Amino acid sequence: MPVLNGQLSVAAGAVVPNLISGSVWEFADRNYWGRLATTADATFQMRLTVQAGQRTHLEESQISGANRPPILPDDVLISKFPIPRGARIVLKARNTGAGANTIFWNLHLEPA
Repeated sequence: MPVLNGQLSVAAGAVVPNLISGSVWEFADRNYWGRLATTADATFQMRLTVQAGQRTHLEESQISGANRPPILPDDVLISKFPIPRGARIVLKARNTGAGANTIFWNLHLEPA
């Protein structure tokens, strides 16, 4: 049961193509069910897109401005989404604000 936790400061107007780029879990080694919890700074300026392979599970959407790491299960954004073996997992973040903002995430991968 891999769990990926992280936080990243995103510059004003910047896009991070994949928050988990370079992780050993970026490409699924087996079929998984994903559960994603995410929060960001209190400015409510962060947007997130979630994809697994060719499938988009969350089109760019505003996320919680709780200004802290996610608390489970309160901050779960997507409770269960399929990730097929070999699929690239993409968490794309975009800051729409005029200043740097921090995004926090917790991605839990449950073997399918």
